[in-house]
Amino acid sequence: MPPVVATIGLHGSASTWVFNIARELMIATAGEANVHALYAETQDELPAEAERAAKHLLIKSHHGSLELDSWLQAASAIIILSLRDPRDASISMAQRFNARLEHAAHWVARDCKRLVHLAARGHTMLRFEDRFFDQPETAARLARVLGMELDDALIAPIFDRYRTESVRLFAARLDALPPDRMIVTATASRLDRVTQIHGTHIGDARSSKWRDLPAPAQAELTSFFSPFLERFGYPR
Repeated sequence: MPPVVATIGLHGSASTWVFNIARELMIATAGEANVHALYAETQDELPAEAERAAKHLLIKSHHGSLELDSWLQAASAIIILSLRDPRDASISMAQRFNARLEHAAHWVARDCKRLVHLAARGHTMLRFEDRFFDQPETAARLARVLGMELDDALIAPIFDRYRTESVRLFAARLDALPPDRMIVTATASRLDRVTQIHGTHIGDARSSKWRDLPAPAQAELTSFFSPFLERFGYPR
C-alpha cells in the first residue's frame, strides 16, 4: 500500500464517499493506528513529518494549491479524482449550504481548474454521472488501485457503511458523536472530523439538474464552465 494517497474532487462529486472508502480500506489493511486521514488544501495543513512517520497518509482535498500538488507528486502519491458536471455541482452546493448559486459556482470553478491539470497526468478518475458510489465494484476497484488484495467479504461491509441512505442517517445523527469529532465550518455547517461528513451532506444526487434552471441561467453557467465541459465531454 502506498504511504500517501489523495482523494481529490469537485465539491458535490461524491468525493467524501471516495475518501471514506479509501480510508476504511487502508485501515483494514494497515490498522487504524497506522493511518492518518485528514482534509487539506495546502501543504501547511499536513501533519508534521514526525507525526506522520511510519504511518500511511490519506488526504481529502478540493481546490488545493500548487505547493500541495508538487508535494504529492514528489511523494509519488496515489491520486484518485472524482468529477461531476460543474453546473450540477454548483446547484448541489448552493442547496446544501444555503448559498447563492454564483458563489457556489466560483467555489466549484477553483476545483475545476485543478482537476483539469491533474487529469492530464493519468490518475484514476471517477465520474459522478456513472453513479460509481452506488456500485460495490467501485470499492473493489479502489482496493486494486491502492494495491490491496482484500476479500469481497471484507470490502462489502465497508461499501454498505457508505451507501446513500447509511450516510444520510449518519449525517442526521452527528450530535451523537463525541464532541471532539465535531467541527463547525465557515458556512455554519456541522462536520464530523473523521469522516468529513456534513450535517447537510446528502442531496438528491440527480444529474442534469442544471436544466431545471431558467434558460438565461443555464446559458450563463454553461459559458462559465465551458472549458471544463469541453475537456470532459459534458453536454453544452
